[in-house]
Amino acid sequence: MSRREIESRSFLFGPVPSRRLGRSLGIDVIPAKTCSLDCLYCESGPTTHLTIQRRAFFPPDRVLAELEDFLRRRPGSVDAVTFSAAGEPTLYEPLGELAHAIKKRFPDLPLVMLTNGTLLWDPAVRRDLLLFDRVVPSLDAADEKTFAAVNRPHPRLGWERVLEGLRAFRKDCRGQYHLEIVLVRGVNDSREHLEALARLAEGIGPDRVELNTVVRPPAHPGVRGLDSAALERAATLFPAGCTEVIGSFASSGPAADPDDLPGRIVELVRRRPCTVEEMAASLGVPPGRVSEAVAGLEKTGRVVRRRFHEREFVCTGDES
Repeated sequence: MSRREIESRSFLFGPVPSRRLGRSLGIDVIPAKTCSLDCLYCESGPTTHLTIQRRAFFPPDRVLAELEDFLRRRPGSVDAVTFSAAGEPTLYEPLGELAHAIKKRFPDLPLVMLTNGTLLWDPAVRRDLLLFDRVVPSLDAADEKTFAAVNRPHPRLGWERVLEGLRAFRKDCRGQYHLEIVLVRGVNDSREHLEALARLAEGIGPDRVELNTVVRPPAHPGVRGLDSAALERAATLFPAGCTEVIGSFASSGPAADPDDLPGRIVELVRRRPCTVEEMAASLGVPPGRVSEAVAGLEKTGRVVRRRFHEREFVCTGDES
């Protein structure tokens, strides 16, 4: 990135309508789309920079300053602060430094990490994540072949190494450890594979298993998710009492500034496609007003609409 791009970069997005966390204010410290995987289902699009090298992409103090300014201007507008990205957040080398500063400044605000879990074999990454109230790593495959098919990893990432990291961090973790499993129709959803995944999950021993599927336009064409009945059937194979199928977002927050509404919409869909209803709930704005703003953005090509699983999503203009 050029110096101008770095200086103009916004590190916050949302609050986004998270099906797990309510109104989640996202922190994105990774250049798009820098990741250790190129997952079939990723809602942020195909990976353009496949890497496992951690870097200090942006100064931590700039991220903290933007967060402080947002929470000062919009008190009570978020339920959690979540490290997520159009890439893999643990690739950010000063992660521990930034997390420590956030917890010191906002000790009562839950700090969450959504990670693909592929770098947990690194002791430095595990140390950084000890500061988080909840860590949600992923495990979508029960063997090397399925890992390659679903997650399309960096050449130096083997499935056994990733599994080793997931187990190691479970021993270290001080907060909540939620294991997310994303199921893709016809790829990792056979009964045999689900049973193998369930055995692995039980062996890791997370506080919760979150079963998820493809619900937004994915990175690669032809990828489909499971319907709700298939997800519920899959859930019966996983540890009882701590497995849940991720539901839909149903929350609302303080209304967005109408003058800033188009910009807020673009920031939301730049990270992930959203429906009009999701954006309305997240931004505290009536759906009709969101639709009007989306129509204006469509005329300038800043957003487009796409249908997926019989639902209409708003995406950035380069998603079509």
